Amino acid sequence: MTQSSLLSTYYWVSQTRLDGLMIKFFCLLVVVIISGCVFHEKILIPADEPKLPIVSENEQNWKKEIARLEKLVAEKDQLIKNQKVHQIDQANVIRETHKEVARTQVKLHRLATKPGTASAIAELEASLKQFNQEKNTSFDRILRIQAQRLLEISTIFYSKDQYATAMNYVGQANNFVKSIQSNLTQKKAANVGYPQLDFHIPVKLRTNKVSKLYKTPDAQSQVLLSLKKDTVLKATASQGAWLKVLTDKNQGWIQNTGFELE
Repeated sequence: MTQSSLLSTYYWVSQTRLDGLMIKFFCLLVVVIISGCVFHEKILIPADEPKLPIVSENEQNWKKEIARLEKLVAEKDQLIKNQKVHQIDQANVIRETHKEVARTQVKLHRLATKPGTASAIAELEASLKQFNQEKNTSFDRILRIQAQRLLEISTIFYSKDQYATAMNYVGQANNFVKSIQSNLTQKKAANVGYPQLDFHIPVKLRTNKVSKLYKTPDAQSQVLLSLKKDTVLKATASQGAWLKVLTDKNQGWIQNTGFELE
């Protein structure tokens, strides 16, 4: 082998080693760079998204039902409050009416002399005669029957010189007269401000249309039953524009229309 061949071979081997070292150095450099990136790069871990509670269809229906019931309870509470206010107003009216009746009775007893009693009876007779000349409803005729009966009783006690008792019956009769006058002038549509007037003579009635029997003399009170046409009733008292009546099995109040005398 010649010297030039040896030199060429040596140069090739040296170049080959140098290339290998360069490759190793380059690989090492790449590894170092990648490692540095790994150490310095922040790894972002995605946060878990909040999971919404799963509401079943049954739960939704129950929530709707609860909301409906709560609304219903609130409405009932308001209705009860309104009813209590109405009852308080009625109680106040009745209390004032009783006071007025008491004052009237005291006044009647003060006037319970023979001339005073005679004058009161005469005025009552004149009022009833005037009603006889006017066209009255069945309700007014019922009240007039009661006033007439009380007038007769007062006359009996007057003849016995019991003037205080006679004046008492005259006062009761005048309450019926006031009710008739209120009906004639169309100023009365309810029982507010009027006391209950008990009848001395129960009056038989017959309904001429379907009517309602109420628990109290108030259109907002409980309806006990529906009265058919031609139902026979017995009236025992009045209060304002209402009549207290008896049926075969019930007792209640009807309004002052829808019936006629038997």
